[in-house]
Formats: sequence, structure tokens, C-alpha cells
Amino acid sequence: MIIPKNPLKGTYLAVMASIWCWVLALTPGLGQPASSGLIFKKEKIALANARSFYILDVADKRKMKPNQLGTVVLYGTAVPLLLNQPLERELFEHWSSSLRPKTEESLPLEIQLDEVSVSERKIAPNKISGEMKVKITFQWTRAATTVFLTGYSTASTYTRPETSYDHEAALRRLLDGAIRNFDQWIGLNENKNPLLARGVKLVFENLNQGEQSDTVFYDPARKLTWDDFQGNSNRPGSKYAAAVFSSLSYEGSSKMAGKYLQATIGLKVFMVKSMSWGRSEARNSSTLAHEQTHFNITRLMAERFRERLKTMDLTIEDYDSQIQYEFLEIFREMNKEQEKYDAESHHGLNTSVQDEWNRKVQAEITRLYQGS
Repeated sequence: MIIPKNPLKGTYLAVMASIWCWVLALTPGLGQPASSGLIFKKEKIALANARSFYILDVADKRKMKPNQLGTVVLYGTAVPLLLNQPLERELFEHWSSSLRPKTEESLPLEIQLDEVSVSERKIAPNKISGEMKVKITFQWTRAATTVFLTGYSTASTYTRPETSYDHEAALRRLLDGAIRNFDQWIGLNENKNPLLARGVKLVFENLNQGEQSDTVFYDPARKLTWDDFQGNSNRPGSKYAAAVFSSLSYEGSSKMAGKYLQATIGLKVFMVKSMSWGRSEARNSSTLAHEQTHFNITRLMAERFRERLKTMDLTIEDYDSQIQYEFLEIFREMNKEQEKYDAESHHGLNTSVQDEWNRKVQAEITRLYQGS
């Protein structure tokens, strides 16, 4: 006897097989194939500044398994929501597919996944409450230093019936919002924010302010006169005939110029009249020439400071302190050079050595200003 097949039984088995396959896709350890996990659809994300950056790396810092997104409720049971591959790889491929090929000017962006999670619980018959959280850090590495750029944090809550739910689409919307947020940030900050500067470019200015009431700023065409020495020459115990108070200083400012931070260094070389003095009996041309050479040496040390800064590998994070340190070093060197000059010339009394210093220093000043 032939027993006819039950069509309803066949339909029931097909439905149960479909449900079991979904359980396999969500539950580890049940032998699901590698391709059974959730995969983000590679849909293009509209980005206005897609050429300005490229994704160098995505790092998963979450405290869960690399391919796990959290837990969802499936037919009354909490089961893991899994990805087909580690989250950092999945998002690297997903986000990168919306960016243009990188150029030399593109920022090598590093993305840190602080939190990407899905959690669900059953709150009533046929009613599931869920929450998705996303917290991401955007940064890059400049001169071996990690530079924080901006962060993104969002969350979404939902309720759904105890049927299938498109977790991929909902979570992808939050994650795509993160990369759109960074795209807007870099659009507002590129060529403006020092956090994005690729390096430091120096620009130098000579702050020659001519002559003020108590100050003479260095000018090779403007030699010192005895009228510039207005300090008290009545120096008890002093054995010197005259002294010029010459010094140097700098002013610094910075601004973004294209993709570089432009640091402008304004140099000042000056003498202070009220602190410079000369005894009446010593106010002659040779003594004045000795003091002029002191002033010239100060100017040459300012040039040495400039040239040294040009060869330095200045970093964005520390360029200001690097410049300050070098200035202090130059100041110490200047004092030693002035002392050496006085010692060798015996404060101008050794006329032959004095003449040699005058010629040597003046020749350097002439070379410095040739063609200017």
C-alpha cells in the first residue's frame, strides 16, 4: 500500500530547517559556516571630503570577542550577534569603500572602536527592547606621537516584536554616522587646525624698529655715537672706561598656512641707552669702536640663532620649547663670545688685537648684509 505524502508536514520541516539555520548563524560552537555571520552592506556613504583622508587602521578596543557585536533575543533566548569576520576588518573594508584613492596630501586616519554593541532583552510577550551603542575615537600619528582629533558617540533604543529584525541596517546607520561626522569635522578644520598640521615651517622677521627714546635697534648703517651712552658713568670701583648694554630677543607667533604650521620668529637686536655709559675722559673713537664691535657681535649671534633654527627638526608638539631652549643656548654662547672678545683685546687696550677683532667682526657683518 502506498501512503500519500503530507504536504503540510513538508512545509513544517522546511520552516524548522530555516529557523535552525538562523540559530546556527547566531550561535557559536554549533558548526556554522564562516560565511554565515552578519556582513555590512557595502553601500556608498556620501562624503564631501573623501579625498582629504584615508583609513590607515581600525583598532578594536572593545571588551568582547573580535567578531561579536553583543546579544539579541531569538525565540525567547539570548544568543550572540556575530559578524562574519572581526569588526575592525569589517569596518575597515566598509568605510574604505566610500573613500577615494589616497594622495600624498591625504591624512592617514586611525580609528579606534571604543564601543560598538547591541543588547536586547524581552520585556513582554512578543516584545523585545534593544539598545545599540557606538563610541569611536579618530586620531592619527604624527612624528611618533598619537594626536587625538575628535570623537563620536551615539546610541539608539528600539522595541520590536519577537520576529526577525534587520540589525545590520540599524547598526550600519549609526556607524556610517560616525564616518560622516568625521568627514564634516575635517572639512571644517583642514588647513585651519594645528592638530592636522603635517609639520612646522619657520618664517623669520627682523624687528628693526629704528630708534626709540631709550632703545637703538641694530642697523648696519646706523653706528653708535656717544650720545647713545646715557647711563650713569660714575661707577664706584669700576675700572672700565665704558660699557654698552646690547642684547637680543625674539617674538613668536604661529598660524596655519596650508597643511603646515607657520611659526614666525621676529628677531630683535638692540642696545639700551640708559644702561650704557662712558666716562667723559674715555669718550674717543677707539673706545667707541670697541663698544660698536660688542654690538656687532650681538647681531652675529642673532644670525647664528636663526641659522641653527633652520636646521632643527622642529615638532608640532614641542616646537615652542625647542626654540626657547635654543635661544637660551645662544644667549649663553653670546656672553662667552663677548667675554672672550674683552679678554683677548684687554677691553680695547691691546690695539693690535682690537683692530683684528674689529676687522673680523665687520667682515662678517658685511657678508651678512650683502645684497640686502
